[in-house]
Amino acid sequence: MKNNKFWIVGIFLTQFGCSNLERLDTTEVKQEMEGYKIKRISPAQIMEQVEILGSGIAATLTKDFEKQMKEASEARTEEICQLKNMRIIDSVSKKYNLKVRLLGQPDIGSNKSLYPKEKEVLEAYADNAMQRLPMSNNIQSIDDSLFVYTAPIRADKGVGKLCFSDDSGFAIWSIVLKKSEVVKSIKPKK
Repeated sequence: MKNNKFWIVGIFLTQFGCSNLERLDTTEVKQEMEGYKIKRISPAQIMEQVEILGSGIAATLTKDFEKQMKEASEARTEEICQLKNMRIIDSVSKKYNLKVRLLGQPDIGSNKSLYPKEKEVLEAYADNAMQRLPMSNNIQSIDDSLFVYTAPIRADKGVGKLCFSDDSGFAIWSIVLKKSEVVKSIKPKK
């Protein structure tokens, strides 16, 4: 009788212990749980993180944009200007849950999807480009949940003329960041 009990337990463990249970990626679960921890973060830390993320993303996008434009056909150039099939943009957008746009002079009057603050900043960039004044990166808070980080692309890169057929030659990256994603990306200091 004892042997039968061990035999039944052995069959039970073999059946259920070696079944095809779905395994979880523990590193992914751990990262997800880190995002739910309570953090004390000041508004200054949030703005600093927006600057860090925005400048890093803008630099990466500009570098990738230049690389792809060098060897692009005319059809591919049009796709690149519309930010289609750009792996870096897709990757960054997915990682930080953000939106990236390439904007230029024509967007001031025709692009109805711009936030009012974003349009004001674009107009200021256009004025600076016309007067040949230096342009720098900018952060605008749209509401309590969004930030727009804008970064000009130097005129000598030719993006404005190439993508917008515009004499001013300026173009900017507009990166729309969600505040919740910015907060998740802040690592608490120990």
